[in-house]
Amino acid sequence: MLQAGKAGTDDSAQKALSAFSEAYWPPLYTFVRRRGYSAADAQDLVQGFFEHLFEQNALSRADQEKGRLRTFLLASLQNFINDQHGRAQALKRGGGQQAISLDQKTAEAEAALSASIHLDDVSSFDLTWASSIVKRSWQRMQTNLAAEGKAQWLSELKPFVDGAGAAPPNQQEVAARLGVPIATLRTWLARLRHRYREILRAEVASTVSDPASVDQELHYLHQILMA
Repeated sequence: MLQAGKAGTDDSAQKALSAFSEAYWPPLYTFVRRRGYSAADAQDLVQGFFEHLFEQNALSRADQEKGRLRTFLLASLQNFINDQHGRAQALKRGGGQQAISLDQKTAEAEAALSASIHLDDVSSFDLTWASSIVKRSWQRMQTNLAAEGKAQWLSELKPFVDGAGAAPPNQQEVAARLGVPIATLRTWLARLRHRYREILRAEVASTVSDPASVDQELHYLHQILMA
């Protein structure tokens, strides 16, 4: 994600910028909404914040400061909100190029807001951030396995790996549906868990400048989701 702050207009820089916008729109929008802004005003404010970041090349500063992108963005957004005076025209919708499709992401962000309605603004931001990382990790996993012709493999085994929702289904029944011995199913589960951990770690690593912070950030992510 921090690659989005590096200068350049090549494909890799544009892809990094797009990935950054996709990843951080929901948590930033959720934070602003929890501050009491309407949906329309929150859209304008976050869009204006993105434009401010890109115009000022602020993401490069986040990289230089060797910090966590999550905390850098939240602090920057709070400063941006506190310094709104005189920004009204800049925040008018249509005043700049949108980093992402707002209609595409607003419904997702509103769902995240509903899920975190019992939390304060910062906790809502953190929960949406953590959920977004997990979602992107599963999307990467699904893309990779689909390319290998194993899409059904993932849909059947996901309940054993993500730890969300109700208790996982019976392993014998899943093995029968997949037409494999139970020992094979358990081998697949072990490999899938390892693969998912690696993908999740890579996602988290893309949001910190110091590799030494990855384990701490992973631990924090798990704390948020378990809570």
